[in-house]
Amino acid sequence: MSEAFVAAMAGLAALPDSRCSEPWVWPCHSGWPLQVRDALYRSLEEELEAVAAQASPETEAARLLAAGQRAWGDLRGLLVGLGDGILDQAEGPPDGTVWTLRQLLGHVLLTERRYREHVEYALRRGDADPVRSEPTASLSSADQEGGLRDWIARMSAERQASAGLAGAGADQLLRPTVWAGYDVNVRFRLLRFAGHLVEHTVHAEKLLAGVGHRVGEAHMVVRRISAARGAHELFSDPDELDRLDASHVDRAALLGAFG
Repeated sequence: MSEAFVAAMAGLAALPDSRCSEPWVWPCHSGWPLQVRDALYRSLEEELEAVAAQASPETEAARLLAAGQRAWGDLRGLLVGLGDGILDQAEGPPDGTVWTLRQLLGHVLLTERRYREHVEYALRRGDADPVRSEPTASLSSADQEGGLRDWIARMSAERQASAGLAGAGADQLLRPTVWAGYDVNVRFRLLRFAGHLVEHTVHAEKLLAGVGHRVGEAHMVVRRISAARGAHELFSDPDELDRLDASHVDRAALLGAFG
C-alpha cells in the first residue's frame, strides 16, 4: 500500500464543497479560468492515463484479480474520506442486528482471507482430496482495532497477498471448488473477490446514510481516483506508482489539503 497515496486522497477528500468552486491555476498551463474541482480531475485523469497505458495482464486469473482490485479501490476511496469516529456508529441500538462500519470491515477482511485460502487449496489439492476444505483464516483482536488507516493497511496487505493467485493457468481456473454450498470453479472464486467487495461497498454506503453521513463533492471525485488506481496498481511498475503519488501529494499540498 502507498501511504503517500492514501494521505493525499484523504486530504483531497476532506476539501469542503465551498472550496471546489474557488479559482485554481493549472501549473505550467494557461487558458480559461479553472476551479479547485478541476485539480481533482487532473488527478483522476492521471490515474486513468496509467490504466490506458498498461497492457492487459497476460493471464485471465490476473485480469480477474485486477477487477477485484478496482472494486477495492472504490471502497478504499470511500474510507479515506471518513473520520475514525464513524467506525463504531450504528443506525439502531447495539442489539447485534445492525452492523457498524468496523464490523463490516472485519467481515470483508476475514472473507478476503478465506476466499484466498479456498482458491489456494483448490489449486494445490490432489484429485483424491476433498473438493472443499474448511478454512482456518481468522481475525485477531489486533486485526479489529485501530482507525481507518489501519483498516486500509490491513485490507491492502491482504489484497497484495491475493495477487499471488495471478499465476493460475487456464486449466486451473476450471478446477472445482465450493462457494456457499454451490459447486463452482476457481474462475468463479476469483471473480467473487470483486463481487463481494462491491456488495459491501454498497452496504457501507447504506450504513453511512443511516447514520446521517453526507459525502461531499471532493470525496466523490476521490472515490473515482482511488478506483482508477485500483484498476492498474497490482501490476504497475513501482516507479510509475511513485510518480503518480508525488503528483497527487504535490497537488494536495498546493491546495492546502494537509491542514
